[in-house]
Amino acid sequence: MKKIIMLASLAGLFTGMNAQVGINTPNPKASLDVIGKPTNPSSLDGIIPPRITGDQLRAKTYTAAQTGAQVYVTAPDSAPAGQTVNVKSIGNYYFDGTVWKYTAGTDNNLPNGTGTLIMINGVVQVAQEMSMRLAKDWTIPTSSDNPAGGVNRNPIGQMTVELIDNYNTFTGTATTNSFRVNADGTYLISMNFPIQVQSNGPLSGNLYYGIFNVTDNTWNSFGLDTVKDLGNGEVKNYSYLVAMDLQASKTYSFYVGQQTSNTSTLLMRGLSTLNGNNSLTFFSVKRLK
Repeated sequence: MKKIIMLASLAGLFTGMNAQVGINTPNPKASLDVIGKPTNPSSLDGIIPPRITGDQLRAKTYTAAQTGAQVYVTAPDSAPAGQTVNVKSIGNYYFDGTVWKYTAGTDNNLPNGTGTLIMINGVVQVAQEMSMRLAKDWTIPTSSDNPAGGVNRNPIGQMTVELIDNYNTFTGTATTNSFRVNADGTYLISMNFPIQVQSNGPLSGNLYYGIFNVTDNTWNSFGLDTVKDLGNGEVKNYSYLVAMDLQASKTYSFYVGQQTSNTSTLLMRGLSTLNGNNSLTFFSVKRLK
């Protein structure tokens, strides 16, 4: 008798008709029809999807068969990558067959972080950004070799003053620098620096500067300027602004190379001692899309 009563109760809650399921309704109007109890204050209406952290979600591999799956992320992925590259804040996500994306309309439009908000594939996120300065002057190695070839190209040193590195992917030391991007995309590269001949001038030759792909051992992109008869103590300023595609699987570096036939000592000036130690350089990487 108890079994009959239980079955009758369940039938009132879940009704199957032509492969349609109704909750709190005997006549479902769709594959799943849920009727709430809006007039009953003690009945808390709503549907709760699986609750999971971003790290737990990253450990799972979804396929096209799970397209449309929905979850509620209770904590951002600590290392967004692969299918969870967009899981950077708490909220509702759906699987589009390739990656997890925010569910439109969720209160997830202002992710935590420092930087500029951009929208990529319908997802609002903090654009990856790195901004650095030189801590002091750095001596630029010079040679008669062409920096466009396999030698006489050098990572810029003393780039150790970090203004922003919101994904912690930049490293700078007294002798080198390197960085990675957290996602494939288009990035804006900026370089501003002065050079000054210290001795054995005048200096003449081609100056190469830009982004070097360390992984593939080749320039990703560079600017080129001809220095002509730059005498001892003379200063020349350079600016470089270009948008380029970078890959998450590669390591990059700010590089420079000065081709010259003499033995001039050439500095990239990092600080000016006039009226205090004023910064003279600026380098940055910022994601555009």
